[in-house]
Amino acid sequence: MKKTLWLFLLLAQIVSGKVLSARYEVSFGILQTMGIAETTFEENEDHTYRIYVSAKTRGVAKILSNNRIEIYESRGIVKDGRLIPSIFIKIRQTNSSKNVKTYTFDHEKKEVWFQVAEGKKVPSRPKKEKNDYYAHDDFLSLFFNLKYYTKQQEYYTFYAIGGNKKDGRIDAMYPKNEELSKTKKSLEMDEGSFLKVVLNDRIFASRNGELLINLDAQWLCEKAVLEDVLLFGDIVGTRVK
Repeated sequence: MKKTLWLFLLLAQIVSGKVLSARYEVSFGILQTMGIAETTFEENEDHTYRIYVSAKTRGVAKILSNNRIEIYESRGIVKDGRLIPSIFIKIRQTNSSKNVKTYTFDHEKKEVWFQVAEGKKVPSRPKKEKNDYYAHDDFLSLFFNLKYYTKQQEYYTFYAIGGNKKDGRIDAMYPKNEELSKTKKSLEMDEGSFLKVVLNDRIFASRNGELLINLDAQWLCEKAVLEDVLLFGDIVGTRVK
């Protein structure tokens, strides 16, 4: 289930200055609903923010994944409407294991540091290491900030902590003409803003982790599709709340 459930949640854009939440059902071909993913955004009076995402398996997927749970959290400040992360945390756990990876940003020095703790009993002071690359965003803050970064171009390349393992690269495009028609057909939707995101990584037997996304007027993700996953077909995330 690695990286599968949160793919649809990380695209749930939040409107600055509000406390919002969203809930998604994730289905995987013949397995139907394989998980539930939820996200919450909070902005405080001191101009700090917190995005919290959790994803849990259900049914057959819960059994096959040994009750896999994934949690992602981004914390930082809000400046001129944009999110500037200071800490990014990702947690992956099952009935038998737990992995916590914490990233800290030093934007002045353009460095990112991380700590990894594994096992049921997570140590209080794991070793701190310098990340191979610096990025201004983590993937949660990136997709929140996307409306500020995209202007008139059709294609974009971004870099974010939590993206491609090598350098964090994430590609995005707004489909046009025939490509837009295909995207609408795949998502089975006609209204909203449509976006294609390439994570440049093999996500659950897909080739490059290509996501088709539909966003509403508030930039909340309504639906996302990871196409042509080996053996099972499409992975679909649909907003239910």
